[in-house]
Amino acid sequence: MGRSEKYGLSYYPFDIDFFQDLKIRKLIKYQGGKAVTVYALLLCLIYKGGYYMMWDEELPFIISEQTGFEEAYILEVIKSCLALGLFSKEAFDNHRILTSKGIQERYQSISKSIRRVTKMEEYNLISSEEKNISSAKKPISSEEKRVSSEEKPISSEKTPVSSDRIEENRKEIKESSTKVEPKKSPAEKLSAAQAAAQTRKDKFYNELIPYVERYGSQMVRAFYDYWSELNKSKTQMRFEKETTWETERRLSYWEKREKMQTTKKANITNHDNRKTYHEF
Repeated sequence: MGRSEKYGLSYYPFDIDFFQDLKIRKLIKYQGGKAVTVYALLLCLIYKGGYYMMWDEELPFIISEQTGFEEAYILEVIKSCLALGLFSKEAFDNHRILTSKGIQERYQSISKSIRRVTKMEEYNLISSEEKNISSAKKPISSEEKRVSSEEKPISSEKTPVSSDRIEENRKEIKESSTKVEPKKSPAEKLSAAQAAAQTRKDKFYNELIPYVERYGSQMVRAFYDYWSELNKSKTQMRFEKETTWETERRLSYWEKREKMQTTKKANITNHDNRKTYHEF
């Protein structure tokens, strides 16, 4: 009896230039050095099962339990990994899995080095990119594909089209044009609107990541929490109600307002201290 096929790995290589990778440097810049621990643990979980991992709502808790970090922080790190390309956002959005082309290439390389025959049929990002290679890169010589006029005679007579077939085509066109999509219930419409709002919210979060280096993660997080607040029906964010919006200008104004508030608090504290001293 043959042995069952094994997919998981017992180890994976750690590149000595790991911390020179631009994506890793950005991850550390945006989320701090602890983010590398979260990312490394996710890689261990992925390679332990193969070359991808299904998303689980309990995953932040599992990583939190093993690292001691807050679940909310772990979710932010995962979102940053998706935004930076450390994990494929397309694969996550479409299939709810964590993987990347780089992860799959390393998995394939390790399997080859240990002489393990593995089939990467599901969610293969490597083969999907290879399929997009244009056929123009492999021109076909006319000598290789020469068709003789004697072998393939071309008739000047047109093939007659059946009147029955024409009538069938007319019916198909008429049916497709008059086909009415089933109406959605109010609950279905609300659910779709909420899902769309959540997608826009994630997009808004990713748009703010480049500003962390300039304004700091604490300020950008406060800015995001305020402006991404959803309405009662959870279909619209606060900033979407604004008649005008430029993210960069809003962040600049937010920073100035925070500085003014800090200065005001400092003045009040100094005034109270002087008053207490005189009373004493």
